[in-house]
Amino acid sequence: SKVGKISKASKVPQSKIYGVLEELVQKQLVEVFDGRPKEFKAVLPKLAFKNLLQKKEEDLKILKSRIDFITKALKPLERDEDFFEGIWVQKNEKNWEVLNRFSEMLNNCEKYAFDITRDFSLTQPLKESIRKCVRNGVKMMSISTIKFDKENFYRVKWFYDNGLKIKVFETENHPRVLIIDGKEAAIRLENNFSKKNFYFQFVWSRNKSLVKLFDNYAKTLWKVAKPLNLSRFSP
Repeated sequence: SKVGKISKASKVPQSKIYGVLEELVQKQLVEVFDGRPKEFKAVLPKLAFKNLLQKKEEDLKILKSRIDFITKALKPLERDEDFFEGIWVQKNEKNWEVLNRFSEMLNNCEKYAFDITRDFSLTQPLKESIRKCVRNGVKMMSISTIKFDKENFYRVKWFYDNGLKIKVFETENHPRVLIIDGKEAAIRLENNFSKKNFYFQFVWSRNKSLVKLFDNYAKTLWKVAKPLNLSRFSP
């Protein structure tokens, strides 16, 4: 369509419509055809959505492949606890044991923390540690790997009401990850999820290279994740 026709249909002044259209072209939502005057055509919704996702996928591809490699490389432990250079691994049968480890980490947090989570599960010690961080001015950021529903509404609301910034990036089979000040990282892995001997594997590290990898991953994920608008959800 020509600019005049688009301006009339959209009720955007013709003096401003070119800027709007150019922005849409850059986002690959509109195609432009040379001519006098230029003509613009909306990209098919399916293709537009594909274009938007492509850039996000490219940003995450390298980091995510490294995370997948690390989690797959961590084999089930023969013992309940093991220690490698800069990495401590422990087998836990109860989720609260892992969450209380997260609480201990947050008690040492000074600047910022990333929590990548599916279920927003909490224990009382973890709640107290989160409140302490917020009181001390720590920037607390949570990234949900699933969309919100009635089952997790109140848990998410607790995080929201207590001053945490929350974004959403939907993905499957993602471990819970906590990063503290870019200096300390922990991962909760789920093993044998459908079996009776189900247990959690807790991996903690202050290894600079490994922590930096997770820290960069979390920062990239935060940039591409969508902000949460809790007012859109209801229990």
